[in-house]
Amino acid sequence: MGPVLVESDRQKPFIEHLEELRRRLLRAFLWLALGTAVSWRFADRLLELIVRPVGQVVYLSPVEPFLVHVKAAFLGGIVLVFPLLFLEVWGFLKPALRPAQRWPILLVLPAGVALFLAGIAFGWNLLLPSALKILGSFGAAYMVPMITVEHYLNFAGWLVVGCGLIFEVPLIILGLARVGWVQPQALVRQWRLAVVGILIVAAALTPTPDIFTQLLLAAPLAALYLLSVGLSFLVQR
Repeated sequence: MGPVLVESDRQKPFIEHLEELRRRLLRAFLWLALGTAVSWRFADRLLELIVRPVGQVVYLSPVEPFLVHVKAAFLGGIVLVFPLLFLEVWGFLKPALRPAQRWPILLVLPAGVALFLAGIAFGWNLLLPSALKILGSFGAAYMVPMITVEHYLNFAGWLVVGCGLIFEVPLIILGLARVGWVQPQALVRQWRLAVVGILIVAAALTPTPDIFTQLLLAAPLAALYLLSVGLSFLVQR
């Protein structure tokens, strides 16, 4: 059964939906720019915190320190304005729902922020140290580690933020089940496709091509998928 649309939204031309999407995306970019500007003030402290697990890093070009400060400020900006980005998504979906369908989804907005922060904590405290330990074990006595700050920030920063994003999977599937776009029985039947999709998402969010880091990211994603299926059955009942 498809989603139930209110009458005014059913009559809205397709071009108006695209215009609304454009406005929401523009506001999302503005929120990101604002968050990046605010986090620029403590980008140096954020970099120091991110680099702490490896001790010391090097840079190879004069512009590299500036670029990594920009990247660190952007990552910090994502964390700062994530609640606002979540609200933009909600604002775009709201007209397609009846009032009775809106309040349950509105109640899970705080849960979305909490899950994002929980994902960041998981990535920082468990996934990143494990990835560094596993990858570092392949070193040898004749190998001298000289990790550049840019490569390490790309690895650690996006790995941790990626964990925050994948922790939103239960809420996404729960919302889709609530409005009738997905059925939990179909999620169970298509578990093979789900496994392939999880591996693809893990590969896309992992900043390095090694299979070990991808599997470390895929494991919690698979657990979140199973949790989502269980919640979908409860929502259907």
